[in-house]
Amino acid sequence: MESVILTERLKLRKWKESDAEKLYTLAKAAEVGEGAGWLPHTDVDYSRAIIRTILSAEGEYCITNAQDNESPVGSIGFRIAASQRRGIDREDEAEVGYWIGRDYWNRGFATEALSEIIRHCFVDIGLNRVWGSYFDGNDRSRRVMEKCGLVFHHRNENMYNAMLKKYYNETMMCITAEEYFRTNKEQL
Repeated sequence: MESVILTERLKLRKWKESDAEKLYTLAKAAEVGEGAGWLPHTDVDYSRAIIRTILSAEGEYCITNAQDNESPVGSIGFRIAASQRRGIDREDEAEVGYWIGRDYWNRGFATEALSEIIRHCFVDIGLNRVWGSYFDGNDRSRRVMEKCGLVFHHRNENMYNAMLKKYYNETMMCITAEEYFRTNKEQL
C-alpha cells in the first residue's frame, strides 16, 4: 500500500514517533476521542504508544496540512476485513475511520481525506465496498460520509465499547465500487 497519498491540500502519510506531541495536543480533547470511540489521550507518552501500536498498522495515515509545514491535523485509516458482528460480510471490503483535531473542524479536511481514501480503496486496491460508521449524535461524521457518497445501510444497536465502558448505537453507511465508478467516471 502507498505510504504517502496527496490531495489538493493534504498529505496523508505514516505517523512518526516525532508526531507524538502534536498527536497528544489533538487527541486530548474529550469530544474528539469519544466521537471516534476512544478515550482522550492523557499525555505525550500515551500518544507515542498509540503511534507505535495502533497508528503504525497498515492502512493508517496521519492527515497533514500540506500548506502548513505538513502539521498533523487528524488521522484516517482503513481495515480490509469482514466483521460479522458489525454487518460487514466480505473480505474484499474495507471499513474507514477518521478524526480531525477540534481546531481544524469545519475546514473540509475530513471530507477531502475520506474522499481520497475511498478513491484509493477502489481505484488502487480494487475493493468491492467501503464502509463507515458513526455513533448517535455525531452528525459531523455523518455529513462527511454523505458528502463522500456513503449511504445508510443498517444500524447496530446496544454495542458495548469496553474502552469507554458504555453502550452505543452506530449507523453503518457504505458505498460500493459500482456506485463509486458510476458517479466518478473520470476514474475509469
